[in-house]
Amino acid sequence: MVRLKISDFDLENRTVNVMMKKQGEMKEKRLTLECVQAVKKYIQVFELQPDDYFVGAADKWGNYTSRQISEISYNQAIRSWLGFAPYTFRKTKITSMYQKGADIPTITKQSGHKSYQTIMQHYINVRTDDVDEFL
Repeated sequence: MVRLKISDFDLENRTVNVMMKKQGEMKEKRLTLECVQAVKKYIQVFELQPDDYFVGAADKWGNYTSRQISEISYNQAIRSWLGFAPYTFRKTKITSMYQKGADIPTITKQSGHKSYQTIMQHYINVRTDDVDEFL
């Protein structure tokens, strides 16, 4: 998030280009309609331009300054605002996709993981109810 610029978003096509740190490559990620609407509003409220950072610095009055902040600072701010780690959002999104019927290869592609096994071990918890549905 801290490296994204407004120009990385293609809101008409519901995508964002992100750098996958572990893989060392850019990947296009799909966005939900709700996310697109929220990003559009955020851009409008803060009058952001294509070269502005999506996540910049804000003072205690909410004045935005376009500058890259550290990932540690971002994570600490999210944790203090919400009371939980931002990584929780990733698990929530993966779980939501799975519960809506997305297959594991689709979830793997959207999350940026290369291994299906990682998704199954760390994100997907198959419940008895899930199994019973297909018996």
